[in-house]
Amino acid sequence: MIEFKNTIVVNKINIKSIFKKVNSFYLYDYKKIFYHIYIINKLNLYCFFSIKSNDNLYLLKIINNTINKFDIVSIGELKKIILISKKKPYIIFSGSGKTTLELIFSIKLNIFCINVESFQEIFKIYYIMNILKKNINMMIRINPNIDAKTHEKITTGKKKNKFGILISSIKNFFIMSKILKINIIGYDFHIGSQIDNLSPIKKLLHLIYILYKFKKFQYLDLGGGIGVNYYKTKNIIKIKNFYNIIKHSLKKKKINSKLLIEIGRYFFCNTCVLVSKINYIKYNVNISICITSIGMNDILRPSLYNSYHKIESYNLGKTLTNFFGPICESSDKFINNNNIKVKTNSLIILHSSGSYCKVLSNNYNSKNKIFEIIVYKNKLKIIFNLEKFKNLINNYE
Repeated sequence: MIEFKNTIVVNKINIKSIFKKVNSFYLYDYKKIFYHIYIINKLNLYCFFSIKSNDNLYLLKIINNTINKFDIVSIGELKKIILISKKKPYIIFSGSGKTTLELIFSIKLNIFCINVESFQEIFKIYYIMNILKKNINMMIRINPNIDAKTHEKITTGKKKNKFGILISSIKNFFIMSKILKINIIGYDFHIGSQIDNLSPIKKLLHLIYILYKFKKFQYLDLGGGIGVNYYKTKNIIKIKNFYNIIKHSLKKKKINSKLLIEIGRYFFCNTCVLVSKINYIKYNVNISICITSIGMNDILRPSLYNSYHKIESYNLGKTLTNFFGPICESSDKFINNNNIKVKTNSLIILHSSGSYCKVLSNNYNSKNKIFEIIVYKNKLKIIFNLEKFKNLINNYE
């Protein structure tokens, strides 16, 4: 996709020319997106795309036209799907804090399933179903108290986390569901994100085996969480191997439920780079600092999770390792251990920027959200325009 000469060339397009009109932008590769969708389809599983990872409408249309299955966590995401859908999609509503309005909306639309995460939520759904005289499929999200061995802020399967119904309460849940006569169609698990080894998954599969001795359901939802390569280490298990091992293990344990997965990060993460330029180079005592045009308002992950995004330029200028954004926070820093040659106005790219990046962008310091552009048939297409100032002030009285 990317070549470094005296400038940066993406799919034969010299992106230096773009900077006459654009300062910074997310750049997607259409071919890579479809390659990832092809890999997902080859898994032969019921795969739901997690919109929270990237909610760009153009990209959602691609998912709608290919996979047509979505995992959502808000009414806003649900409305986006309705807006772009030509045919009725399969929708799973996840999340621990669904509002009454969100539940009413979902039940009226008769979505595929609501993944319930607390006893109070079940009672609320039961009350709404009786008022509307409608039924809805549900899966129970179980908190198995298993450490996914990932970053503490993206671990979701330990008992101290807010997600799911504790495994210790499962018997009470079954008693309650029998009394209420609600339609439970499956178990749901999601123990964390960016999982890069199978040991937590093996623990989870053993727990599922025990559960299935007690109660079986039509579906088994293992959520998502498989790690992607951020180019910091090569020890990332391939998605095909990851799910083949899971399928083989379930078959060996004679668990024949239909396997559902909810994947977000894999679809777009490595199909996109964040492109910007160097604003200033500062020479402080014992340290040289590079100030970029993009900051934590554009890509929050480094500040939020200490996440690594590989930085590259076209290798001209002074060798630097310290890269900071323009936002008025010391935490507006990019994690980097590599020596990179840059000079003022050099173009730079941050890799692996297609998931949990633009979707987390914000208007801190009253900054506008930047462009999203896709390379399609060796041409550039804008899929999100630079946010205008009026968008920052429209909602004030």
